[in-house]
Amino acid sequence: MIRKYPALILVASLALVNTACNHCDECKKFKTATDLHVEMIDKSMEEPREHWTNMADNAILQDMSVADIHFVPHTAELSGTGAARLNRMATLLDTYGGIVRYETFNTDEEIVKQRLDHVHEYLALTGCDMGRVQIKAMISGGRGMAATKAIQVDLKGAAKATSGGQPATGSPVMAGQSK
Repeated sequence: MIRKYPALILVASLALVNTACNHCDECKKFKTATDLHVEMIDKSMEEPREHWTNMADNAILQDMSVADIHFVPHTAELSGTGAARLNRMATLLDTYGGIVRYETFNTDEEIVKQRLDHVHEYLALTGCDMGRVQIKAMISGGRGMAATKAIQVDLKGAAKATSGGQPATGSPVMAGQSK
C-alpha cells in the first residue's frame, strides 16, 4: 500500500508536520539570547519605574490632598482616580500620620461632608491607623506661590538680578512677543 500512494503519504506527512505547535512557550523549550532580551524588554516596559513611584510618594507627602477630580461629579463617591490616590496615600499616612486636605469649590456643605466621610471610611478600610490622621476641608498643602509672584518670576527669567533688581541679561523674549 505504501508503494501505491507515495505522493499522498508525503503530502499527508507534510500537512501533519505543518500543523504542529511551534509558537507557544511550552513547545519552544530552547530560547535564544534574542528571545531572552525581548522578554526582559517587555517586562521592563510593563513594570512601573521605582523612581517614578518614589517621586509621586514624595509629592503626596508634601501635598496630602484630594480635590473634586477625585470624586464622581455631583456625587460623594470616590472616582477611580480618587481611590488610586488614597491607596498610595494610605500607606504614607499609616507610617507618618497627617492631615488629608480636601480642596473644593463646591458650596454644597452636605456633599462636602459626605465626601470627607467617604475619604475617612476609605482610608479606614485600607487599614490605615485613623488615630494619626485628620481629614479636613481646606486648601491643599505643599509649597505654593501667589499668582502675581509667579508671573513676576516668569517675566524675570532665570538670570541673576543685578544691584538694581533687573536681570543681568535682560528679560527673556516670550512666545509671541518681541523685544
